Amino acid sequence: METQEKTRGVSRAAEATRAALIKAATAVFSEHGYENGSVRLITQRAGANQAAINYHFGGKEGLYREVLEAAADALEKESFFDAEELDRLSPADALRLYLRQFLSPLVKRDRVSQYLRLYAWESVRPSAVFRRFVEARPPRIFRLAERVVRRFLPHDAPRDEVVLRAVWLAQQPIFFVRETELLSTSPFNMVFDREAVERLVERLAALALSGLSPEPPQKW
Repeated sequence: METQEKTRGVSRAAEATRAALIKAATAVFSEHGYENGSVRLITQRAGANQAAINYHFGGKEGLYREVLEAAADALEKESFFDAEELDRLSPADALRLYLRQFLSPLVKRDRVSQYLRLYAWESVRPSAVFRRFVEARPPRIFRLAERVVRRFLPHDAPRDEVVLRAVWLAQQPIFFVRETELLSTSPFNMVFDREAVERLVERLAALALSGLSPEPPQKW
């Protein structure tokens, strides 16, 4: 009986350490990206050691994959609008909703916002871990960008045109999410409260609308 209690105690401690490492890694990777997110900082925040990362995840890469899985699950279940909601809106309102959701990290500091910032870092120089992950499990936020784009194009629009515009759209809010700290300082001095973010949504939407509409036939 005493042995069983000790075993359960060890198991609970191990699970607590594992959860603490994932939580700390999520914060560190969202702040610094994968390459610059140091194992030392993660272990400091988790109150653990590097041996625990190797034991639970096989190293930094395995820990990052676990964070990416959690991010994909959360963005699939807990955030972002669904396809049916998108289709009920006008194309312009669907675009605004997409931008508003993606810009949420500018005014929120919750777990989902951390995941969005993590994706923003990966948009600059995708890590090999992230590349392999998205090949197997494309992020829903990018699939939704494609769905928004299709609202502006003919049904028979070429696939490469749809993908090009979806990638372009997804990149518009990513820059602001990734570079919040930089844009908040001189010479930009931008403010990111709710009112300012709503103005940013409208401005980006206006710029995007001119870029998403089908191009007129060229005159030669």
